[in-house]
Amino acid sequence: MSEEVENAALNVPRAIFTTMILNGTLGFAILIAVLFCLGNIDTVVNTPTGFPFIQVFYDGTRSKVGATMMAALIVGLLWCAVIGFLATASRMMWSFARDRGIPFHRIISKVEPRTHIPMIAIGLVTTIPALLALIYIGSSTVFEDVVSLSTSGLYASYFIPSSLLLWRRITGQIKTHSSGDDDTTSPAHLPTGLTVETTGDDEVVQPVLAWGPWRIPGILGIANNAYACVYILFVLFWSFWPPSTPPTPSTMNYSVLMTGAVILFSIVYYHVWGKHQYMGPLIEREVRGFARKVGKDSE
Repeated sequence: MSEEVENAALNVPRAIFTTMILNGTLGFAILIAVLFCLGNIDTVVNTPTGFPFIQVFYDGTRSKVGATMMAALIVGLLWCAVIGFLATASRMMWSFARDRGIPFHRIISKVEPRTHIPMIAIGLVTTIPALLALIYIGSSTVFEDVVSLSTSGLYASYFIPSSLLLWRRITGQIKTHSSGDDDTTSPAHLPTGLTVETTGDDEVVQPVLAWGPWRIPGILGIANNAYACVYILFVLFWSFWPPSTPPTPSTMNYSVLMTGAVILFSIVYYHVWGKHQYMGPLIEREVRGFARKVGKDSE
């Protein structure tokens, strides 16, 4: 979604950082309030409603109407969050389809000409989870194992770029940021991290990895990056364990099997078909034209 943001090198980190500060502060305040109003833990955990937070609301208000209204607020917030997830997931699927990285990429990468929205990608990321939710009718254990992919897949997707960034930090494979790089019209700040190389009469638009204005330099950055990788591995390790011992077929955590199956399928798919189609992130025509223009102006 950074492609749709103006001056993404500055505004996207600002948005992420501000969101973490605001949500973290408000979330911690809500957590303290809930803990003060928790009451009897056994009553909350074994609530007949099936949702402990509703029981906390009822115990705190002693009113079914009050608890219902507060629960409705939570549902409304969840609905808003789902819209954000839908927008993010659909853009991710569309961009990966545009780069020919998934099956049926020609169809999924289409954009509705009137609204300029990837309707097919939106439909897929809406329909597939809805169909997966039907698994709960047959087996809650299988459904929970499928849902567990959201944890292992999320942290695994964090670990891949974090570990590669750590490796490039240590080996010095990232271009040094200078004060002149803050000029957003310079080749170092072309959209999607492009740079222009001129060889004779030929111009080559080549992706590079260079520091932007948001970074933790030196040993502090390496330490921060290494800590992130260790923390991700810690979370992944425990996410594969069953909730209780000894595990039974109904309580066993099969997320390691599900995650392994997805990884295996992805590897097979890439070697059999994907590597013949996927050529790396594609560059939009207008971005390439802008890169050439800036490259000529900088000579």
